Amino acid sequence: MYQDHSLRLADGRRITCLELGDPEGRPVFYCHGYPGSRLEARLVEKAAENLGLRVLAPDRPGMGGSDFQPGRTLGAWAGDVAELADWFGQARFAVVGVSGGGPYALACAARIPERLSGVALISGLGLISSRDDLSGMIATNRLMLRLAMRFPAVARLAVRGIVSLIRRDSEFYFTRMIAGIPAADRKVLADPGYRQLLIESTAEALRQGGRGAAWELTLLARPWDFRLEEIPVPVRIWQGLADNIVPAPMARRLAAALPDRACHCLPGEGHFSLVYHHHSAILADLHR
Repeated sequence: MYQDHSLRLADGRRITCLELGDPEGRPVFYCHGYPGSRLEARLVEKAAENLGLRVLAPDRPGMGGSDFQPGRTLGAWAGDVAELADWFGQARFAVVGVSGGGPYALACAARIPERLSGVALISGLGLISSRDDLSGMIATNRLMLRLAMRFPAVARLAVRGIVSLIRRDSEFYFTRMIAGIPAADRKVLADPGYRQLLIESTAEALRQGGRGAAWELTLLARPWDFRLEEIPVPVRIWQGLADNIVPAPMARRLAAALPDRACHCLPGEGHFSLVYHHHSAILADLHR
């Protein structure tokens, strides 16, 4: 089952949400990466069907088909997810955050813990408080996050310029973006179906232009509007030890800050290979 929904929130904004898997299954909200969209969740469709899960993957504001939200914060995403869950008739649900979606899953854990049945981070981006937190990260990401930390307005302009290039040739952008990734990632991206899924997800994320992606970069690079130490629910962290897009030390710092966590560090896995190889096991583990 695969269905797109366009839903209007109480404040009048439109949110586009992809639903896939078992329509009667246990609900899981999928928080896509950066820059990403709801289409990214198509990777887990077969696993969701096999596990009896109803996966709901919304586009964040300004991405894909969701309206831009001026001045939004990370924590505000939890309110959107709660409202979407009400629309779908789900009192309790799990949340999965992939890469740049990790902070949004944690926002749900901080702001609406009573509604969550499980939380998993897959190569989840951690809190960035200094340049040292970016060590080991691939050069392009490190440079953009440093710029966003020091000069957010300049970073937003830079992203909007880059987006215009991506929209003209998303294949070229994707090839440049993954230069220098580990062997495990290069191997899985040789799968044309997976590669095309990621390219299409990125193109969909940016179809409104660069405003949403530009704002989100500065959100990810500055202090979050909730405290990790106050998250009361268990969080499962999944991390590839060969990852140089979100390096393993970032996962370790997250684990050290969270009161209740389980950390699964997998040798040899990179950023893309981790979710490619292990998404079924990760989803199954959510409800154990």
